[in-house]
This record gives sequence, structure tokens and C-alpha cells, in this order.
Amino acid sequence: MTNEILEEIHRVREQHARECGCDIHKVFEQIRQGTERLKAEGWPVAPPVVREGGETLALREQPPQP
Repeated sequence: MTNEILEEIHRVREQHARECGCDIHKVFEQIRQGTERLKAEGWPVAPPVVREGGETLALREQPPQP
């Protein structure tokens, strides 16, 4: 079974990583800059949810392993 939406997300994510030389710091800096640009344009941007102890909640493709 294929999921066209997930395939497109994976394709775009991989392309973005290649454009940044697979440097995770560059990837996230571009994401931060894009988020700031959207905020400046008036788009609502939800802040990340932070648990007690400082852990940030994030969506994962695979659940954390015990």
C-alpha cells in the first residue's frame, strides 16, 4: 500500500537535506528562518510543546525504542 502524501513529504525532506549538504544545522536554520518569515507575514505559528524537564515533544516516524 502506498501513501502519496507521505511519499511527497519524504521526497521534499530528502531534497532539502541534499540542498543543505545533509548538514542538520543548516536544515534547521533554514526551517527557523522560514518560520520567522511566515510569522512576519502574519501567519499563526504554534510554539513547540515543552515537557517538564525541558524535553520537547515532536512527531516521529518511528516510536522511541525502550
